[in-house]
Amino acid sequence: MAKTDTRRKVAAVLAGGLVLGVGAAVTLAAWNDSEFATGTFTAGSFTFTGSTDGTTFAEHPTSPGATLSFALNPTNLSPDDVVYAPYALRLGGTYDATLDSVAPVGTGDFVTAGKLGYAVVSTGATFGCDAAAFAAGTAVPTTMTPGTDVNLCIQVTAEDGAGGIEQGDTGTVTWQWNATSVQ
Repeated sequence: MAKTDTRRKVAAVLAGGLVLGVGAAVTLAAWNDSEFATGTFTAGSFTFTGSTDGTTFAEHPTSPGATLSFALNPTNLSPDDVVYAPYALRLGGTYDATLDSVAPVGTGDFVTAGKLGYAVVSTGATFGCDAAAFAAGTAVPTTMTPGTDVNLCIQVTAEDGAGGIEQGDTGTVTWQWNATSVQ
């Protein structure tokens, strides 16, 4: 009988410890709590487009880009001929941008420097390009704001003399402008 009593006591102590352990676990669980916070984020937008008519703007992110319309026929050039083409840049979105021009790149016979001369000016709020618009133009701005067009006048001169344009020369020239958002 002493063994049985001892077993009962041990069982009672173990049962009491088990109840105490469950009670402690329940008590600890009652003291746990959580807190959460959420932030919602949206990226700003940034678009850079161009136009050959000053009205219809589209993205031209890779070469060759938009096809320029020169005032005179640029497919029958002779030395000292000068041709002009308008082009407009537009910045869309929510950020101002810096504007950088990249030197024109020629293909075909115009890879060789000195055959054609290039110059670009800003014509302010007026879209269009000829000798008078070019002469009245100003430096191309180095910054842009969303919703404001930068109207450009591109001048191409067929160079004369040694290294200048030669009969039958053919190729293309690509102009590039880069806009980089500023915050």
